[in-house]
Amino acid sequence: MLHRFDSTDLPGVIHSTIVVNTQKQHSKTRMKTKMHAINTWLGIVSLSGALIAPLQHASAQSAQDLIEVARAAVTADRKTVVVATMELTDSEAKNFWPLYRDYRSAMDKISDERMKLVLDYAKLYPNIPEDQAKELLKTYTNLEQSQVEKRNAYLKKFAKVLPPAKTLRFAQVETRLDLAIHLTLAAGIPITPLQPPN
Repeated sequence: MLHRFDSTDLPGVIHSTIVVNTQKQHSKTRMKTKMHAINTWLGIVSLSGALIAPLQHASAQSAQDLIEVARAAVTADRKTVVVATMELTDSEAKNFWPLYRDYRSAMDKISDERMKLVLDYAKLYPNIPEDQAKELLKTYTNLEQSQVEKRNAYLKKFAKVLPPAKTLRFAQVETRLDLAIHLTLAAGIPITPLQPPN
């Protein structure tokens, strides 16, 4: 049975993973916008953690609905964080946002596959046969490799439309947002039990 995630310790962990530019020349308005984006993101990440618990008993249709709701909420607020942290000029934004939409579409496909993997794991837990464990591991490693390859390919494209420092910042922001989601998922998924030795 998947354990319900207790998010009381998470805000401090996630807060340290999200980019907040504290340079003195930034106006109070920009700082408020960033803090609002971060607080919104923290709420969404907590929501996505709360959505994990019911997945074990969800039917295929309702599980897919939960994934869709979580993805829609995270996508909207992820963009808010990117807007607040990237500080794009008008000319940068013109080229950045169409590429960003393509990038997120590609990454969302991988995220959907990862959620399907979590659902498959939840259906089996706590009795996970060795052959199923092997298959889950293969799927997991393929998804991880796919994500790295896809991100690297897109970062090269972003480097063509953004200055190097902003491309690096974008890579950092994306990595930290992904880590926040992965932390939430990991906290809600129990470790695979080992079969007692014969």
